[in-house]
Amino acid sequence: MDGAEWPSQPISKAMKRLLARFYTLIDAATPESSEQLANQVFSENGEFVVNKRRMQGREQIMNWHNKSSGDVVSRRHEVHKIYVCSESGDDLLMTGTLTMKSDQGLVGETSYSARCVVNDAALPKPKVELWQFWLDPTPFFDLGIMRPPIRRMSSGILDTIGGR
Repeated sequence: MDGAEWPSQPISKAMKRLLARFYTLIDAATPESSEQLANQVFSENGEFVVNKRRMQGREQIMNWHNKSSGDVVSRRHEVHKIYVCSESGDDLLMTGTLTMKSDQGLVGETSYSARCVVNDAALPKPKVELWQFWLDPTPFFDLGIMRPPIRRMSSGILDTIGGR
């Protein structure tokens, strides 16, 4: 968060701490960090969305890591710029870069956008109501760092993004 370009509108220290905590925990991606993410960052009914994957409530958020690729050994989100989308400062949009490394030493990178909406930015400890990421996972699929989701076609054949 040190290199991020912050908006001219003041952002509370509590919001800055919340953002830093989120990125620290999401990059750690351990069962313990997932539990801390759910309980310390998100509200009870908070929503965490990554592209089309939607997790609602602390229990689902606590288990987000369980469905992540086991081939990923490290993640690093670098925030480039932060935009304020509301006068109260409780709705932020961020742009940045996600770098992931596989257990085979492969490194992939992609740009992302993220929206963070909190219940009340003026609270000493605001909680996230919605955190939504948009990113292109193709660089990670191409390198084999992540596997594309599998779906069952109407013929019963399994299909992945990019072919059978």
